[in-house]
Amino acid sequence: MGRRRGGDKLFQKNREKTKREFNRSVNNKLLKDDIIIACEDSISSPTYFQMIINKLIAERKITQDSIVIVPHDGSTHPTGVLSNLKSYTNTFGKTYKAFTHKWIVIDRDFEGVNGGGHTAEDFNNALANAKSKKSNLNIEVAYANDAFELWYLLHFEYRTTSISRDVLLKLVIKRLKQLDPYKFSKLNKENIKQSNYAKYIYEALLPLQKTAISNAQKLLSSYGDDHNPERDNPSTTIHCLVDILNNLKNELK
Repeated sequence: MGRRRGGDKLFQKNREKTKREFNRSVNNKLLKDDIIIACEDSISSPTYFQMIINKLIAERKITQDSIVIVPHDGSTHPTGVLSNLKSYTNTFGKTYKAFTHKWIVIDRDFEGVNGGGHTAEDFNNALANAKSKKSNLNIEVAYANDAFELWYLLHFEYRTTSISRDVLLKLVIKRLKQLDPYKFSKLNKENIKQSNYAKYIYEALLPLQKTAISNAQKLLSSYGDDHNPERDNPSTTIHCLVDILNNLKNELK
């Protein structure tokens, strides 16, 4: 009889241990931060953010499934990017709503005299619909006015004067060539958005990232309570998304 009672106690002990481990695993998964991102362009900004993700995975700060960059569906305007995010569903049926953080990455990209760019209405609609309390989407917007490359420039300098996309590209290219003449010797406005250069740019600018975040915060604060993302050039919230990515820590223990 004693042996049987001992066996019962051992069984009960193992059962309780298994239950605790199961509950711990479930709680970890429930508390796990994850993030989904949809980008306006199909190469440069997704590649840049993927480099951040790869670094976090290599440092074992996040798991492989912590961050999803939504496959590009061809949408090249802000409201289309928002729709692309909302239509996401993975193979297990998980939609964008199930993610802790939901972001779209868009440019103001003023309309040019020769075509291209976005209307103010489309840009404003994307911001308004993402934040709409009525729809309860709770989607954050990482925007750049006028273009994503403003985020690159802020690694080098604090700028408050208005700047066009073309001039912005010229300044960024000039700065990158000064930073690394060998790696960026062939960089130009035609290839700066290629994935290989997006990777090089991330690596080259990483030591200056804190400066860029500080400059972006200072720039945003300079507009005060009257800040208008569509109107205020230059301005950006790219740093907010970068900061969240850098601080994700989702490894299961």
